[in-house]
Amino acid sequence: MKRENKIVRALLILPVVIVLLASIAGCGIVSDQTRQDAKQKVEARKEQAKQKVEKKIDAKKQEVEQKVKKKAETGKKDLENKVDDLKNKVETGQKKLEEKADDLRKEVETGQKDLKDRIDGVQKDMDDLQDQVDEILKKLDAQDEKNK
Repeated sequence: MKRENKIVRALLILPVVIVLLASIAGCGIVSDQTRQDAKQKVEARKEQAKQKVEKKIDAKKQEVEQKVKKKAETGKKDLENKVDDLKNKVETGQKKLEEKADDLRKEVETGQKDLKDRIDGVQKDMDDLQDQVDEILKKLDAQDEKNK
């Protein structure tokens, strides 16, 4: 009976061994399949990472372009403001210069009028003096005639 028990046990163990062997043999296939799946997952993750990087690069590129554009616009506005300021300064300077020129013109006109008035006064004084000299000469002539 011992021998029969051993055989029975062997027969009972045989399906388990067959199942184990089949499992082991299948493990190679499963292992290949697992590797294939892992490879595909790695490839998928690689592609996702690549797309993420490309999106980040595009986002950064757009951000930089916007910053550059904003700086350019700001610089352009600053330049326009400076040009406007310079124009205002030039216009203000021109107005002041015109005012000074008008003031000088008035001063010159006033000076010319004063000079003309003085010249007229001097001329009148000379005329009066000439008249006095003429009168004195007449008197002298008259006295000379009386004395002769």
